[in-house]
Amino acid sequence: MPMRAVPARFLVAFSLAGEQRELVRAIAEAVENQLGRRSVFFDEWFEHYIAGDDADLKLQEIYGRRCELAVVCVSERYGSKPWTQAEHRAIRARNMKCSTAAEKRERDAILPIRVGDGEVEGILFNAIVPDVRGRSAAASADLIIARVHLLRPDLAAVAAGAPPGPAWPATPPPLSWPMANHSGAREAFAQLLTSDVLWRLLRIRGGSETGKSHITRQMLANVLPIAGIACGRFDFKGSTDMDREVRAFVQNLGVTAPPSTARLHERFDQILDALRQRAQPTLLVFDTYEMAGEAQEWVEKSLLQSMIRETWLRVVIAGQQVPDATGSVWAAVACPSVQLEPPPPADWYDYGKRHRPNLELAQVETACYLARGKASLLAQMLGPAT
Repeated sequence: MPMRAVPARFLVAFSLAGEQRELVRAIAEAVENQLGRRSVFFDEWFEHYIAGDDADLKLQEIYGRRCELAVVCVSERYGSKPWTQAEHRAIRARNMKCSTAAEKRERDAILPIRVGDGEVEGILFNAIVPDVRGRSAAASADLIIARVHLLRPDLAAVAAGAPPGPAWPATPPPLSWPMANHSGAREAFAQLLTSDVLWRLLRIRGGSETGKSHITRQMLANVLPIAGIACGRFDFKGSTDMDREVRAFVQNLGVTAPPSTARLHERFDQILDALRQRAQPTLLVFDTYEMAGEAQEWVEKSLLQSMIRETWLRVVIAGQQVPDATGSVWAAVACPSVQLEPPPPADWYDYGKRHRPNLELAQVETACYLARGKASLLAQMLGPAT
């Protein structure tokens, strides 16, 4: 991630204990996505600035004077650590000053939110401390941004006049799906491409020859024409020629292919880092997941965990095996996996009639028997004549 320049004043500064870092980072990124880069102070983003023997003074200055809104992330660990105690002393001093300020808006300059169990000295029992642990990062960000607007009403006008960046569409785009019916996968994919979907990971599981690879190719083909959305498909079955597969993967992502000397998970890391820097709506499709090998650990422990905070990202994983969400930290961003079954002859008949008007159902039933239900063979037999 490129170094952030340090602004004269932040709009929001988060004060937190390290134990809640993952939760708070997701919220901070969601706030920054709306308020703009360099508008939010989150300590690890500005390590280059606060490093040194005067870090405590810089942090106290940021929370005490150099932010519009100081967000106190309440937990027992926050109240028991020397660093957060130093930060909170500056925040409490600011609170005393704001309570007597002539401008009443300044009295809203400190917002406590609950990110863990336990209390913090100085936050009274009658203070309302919203618990964000059960909220999405986007919902928590909306709460914080609404508080910022109380302090800076002019921000609403500025934001309204700013040109919107690329975004996921509000409604599902029309899909071209030239294959026998897999309505469950198609409907889930249409939802995945929308801005208000509650999940961002689609897993498609099916046995051999149920049409998984054809489906993932059609997904890529449907997204390519949508302006403002980057997309890439990686087939682990083709990773024996890794260089070619990686080049194909990044071709429509708008990022540079990593050096061929790196291992696959290292290349994926570099690609994901480049995508994060841009934070543009992006679809990543992974096929034949059961052959991912060592890359499975990267997918499940790096990519999927990062999706908790990467709200711009959508992922499809297809294979005879797919990641299990049970007990995972990323379960909240995953919809129930879609189980593919071989389409029955009636579905292949509907598909074939588009290309062969004189086709009869009995012919299709015979074709299904001879092909033993293999989707790739039936698509060739009943699809467009070549």
